[in-house]
Amino acid sequence: MSVFWIMAALMTAVALAFVLVPLLRARARAGPSALATNLEVLRGQRREIDADVANGLLPAGSRDEALAELVDRAQDDLAALPAAAPGDLAKSWPAAIVVAVALPAAAFGIYLAIGTPPAFETSGVSHDGANPDDKQILAMVERLAAKVRNRPDDAQGWALLARSMAALGRFREATDAYEHLLKLVPRDPQILADYADVLGMAQGGTLAGRPYEIAKEALSMDPLHKKALALAATAAMDENDFAAALGHWQALAAQLPPGSDDERQVRTIIGEIRTKATGAGKILPAERVAKAPGPVPGSVSGSVGVAPQLTAQVSNAATLFIFARAEGGARMPLAVLRRSASELPMSFALDDSMAMTPATKISGATAVRIEARISRSGNATPQPGDLVGTSGIVKPGARDVKIVVDKVLP
Repeated sequence: MSVFWIMAALMTAVALAFVLVPLLRARARAGPSALATNLEVLRGQRREIDADVANGLLPAGSRDEALAELVDRAQDDLAALPAAAPGDLAKSWPAAIVVAVALPAAAFGIYLAIGTPPAFETSGVSHDGANPDDKQILAMVERLAAKVRNRPDDAQGWALLARSMAALGRFREATDAYEHLLKLVPRDPQILADYADVLGMAQGGTLAGRPYEIAKEALSMDPLHKKALALAATAAMDENDFAAALGHWQALAAQLPPGSDDERQVRTIIGEIRTKATGAGKILPAERVAKAPGPVPGSVSGSVGVAPQLTAQVSNAATLFIFARAEGGARMPLAVLRRSASELPMSFALDDSMAMTPATKISGATAVRIEARISRSGNATPQPGDLVGTSGIVKPGARDVKIVVDKVLP
């Protein structure tokens, strides 16, 4: 049993290497592959599950459930692979991320969903033909498709089908599956980003048009969503919208560990954008530098605190988001500030340099509201249990705006 899974994981890694190396050859300078690391962790966790069953620490009946959870975690980890390296690599990353995320996830996920894991429970027995060939994999996907079509409300099944079709390069069918999935889960930024990705592949590898709009829709829900930022940045650059591309890459770079390979690669892309913009006669804003809150034209500044009855619920590991939104306008934030909840109470200043897009800035609004939200998950999308506080209506340029975090999202 263990040999089968180890060999399956190794063969998956080898298959990915043959596909990803040509796509991402420009990453030869980077450190160890995040994909290889994730696969090694996956193999180790899989062996731990088998050991727990063998030692009686995990009931045999819970094995499949534990494996399914492992696959879900692997999909989340693989979805967080770094953005592409500079130059032509910035355009090849959508194909790479589809392969790197979807292929292992689909292979393990489909097998656990419709395969026969119990067939490997008996140790010391030879299993001829255990590794499915291409025809068997296709048959498994078709069985999955037939199964979920009979269960139109099965969001998990439709998500697996969408990723499986993408892994097989059947992007039209993946697009159809994502469209159905979005009817079941209409406001999920991750699903929207994945949908934009495969839709771009389905229309010839370009994110122009509808894929770009979908990526921006995902960002309206989660302004800091990494994949949506990378998609939007790539689409903006394809349209020679240097300012928008710069803003998205900067927002992504701010979330990466300082000095990491990923952060350096994104900074290199940012440098190339500036070089191309200069060559095209475009002037881009200077690199944003950290500064103390002060009177910046069009900014809103003030302080954020927590109501006494909620102080005990604030974890120092939580993330604090401060948004400025146009009163009566779109939900897309005009400015976003991300800090650690351990800094509360704190002063803040929101200005045009923190805008999500050049077209939506605080200085261009008539009136705004400021919202502070403490997220345990670190997700910019509101989650049940998040702590929130909102200001009254203020005008751009307002000072001493006081926000008290005094509500819990249901």
